[in-house]
Amino acid sequence: MSPRQMIQRIQEGLNGISPRKKLIVAVSGGADSVAMLHLLLDAGYRKLVVAHFNHRLRGKASAGDAAFVEKLASGLDLSFEGSSADVNAKAKVGKLSIETAARDARYEFLASVAKRHRTRSIVLAHHADDQVETCLFNFLRGSGISGLSGMKPHSWRTIEGVRIQLHRPLLGTTKRDLLHYLRERKLPYREDATNAVAEGSRNKLRLKVIPLIEECFGSSFRASIVRNARMLADEEDFLALISLPIAASETLPVKLLRELHPALRRRVLHGWLRNQGVEEPGFAEVERVASLLETNGPAKVNLPGNRHARRRSGILFIE
Repeated sequence: MSPRQMIQRIQEGLNGISPRKKLIVAVSGGADSVAMLHLLLDAGYRKLVVAHFNHRLRGKASAGDAAFVEKLASGLDLSFEGSSADVNAKAKVGKLSIETAARDARYEFLASVAKRHRTRSIVLAHHADDQVETCLFNFLRGSGISGLSGMKPHSWRTIEGVRIQLHRPLLGTTKRDLLHYLRERKLPYREDATNAVAEGSRNKLRLKVIPLIEECFGSSFRASIVRNARMLADEEDFLALISLPIAASETLPVKLLRELHPALRRRVLHGWLRNQGVEEPGFAEVERVASLLETNGPAKVNLPGNRHARRRSGILFIE
């Protein structure tokens, strides 16, 4: 893909957002986000705020990433916002995985930056290879259509009372194209050594499973998954429209849920869990909550993040 095509993808991916609009750009210092930052500038976007969050997971390397991104922003004459947190401690306190704790802390930071700069638009550097990985990971977790549709080009999220819109304009662009762009422009970026270590579910999928699938079926499988994700996203949007009036409630009536078709009931419960702040609920979480509807079922089930779903007086709620 040529730089011109990539710039066009950026413009299309931002869904007609004016270059005059202020955007928060999440930059880790890695190849993906550095390429995206430069592509945004090439596309005419100048009111950019470079936001970097230090997870403190890699010692001096993490501090080096933060220093690199701050210097990058300064060299491009862009505003810079940086912060850090002890993600390991956050994971232990909240009984979360490192990945979940890191994501939560990062989004809390990005929401605070958006609030401070009075904008809702945040640009993330997820690309086509990330989409393939996400769809496969969600398939293995049994997260249904919502998970199989992968990441959305545009999505809304409310974090600590701040409503933000996440934009992912690179979902149609491959990692290979981004690396080629950086090499052609001779643009430096930081390498995260942990990405090359097959530890953790996502890294094992990226480093072992996906290469094996490519070896057996060819590289075209990636484009097929991205294409299927787009089609499933449309079906997901349709189901969301149907289930939204019910899923948007803070509590759910047991009698109504029992009367719904199983497919719609699962979609309502999935949407309800997400609306109540349960990140990326999978099949297990949905079925666990559905067990509360059984006459002889439990009155309380556990959810991620040390939370619980309860049934009391014919009503479901989360605490």
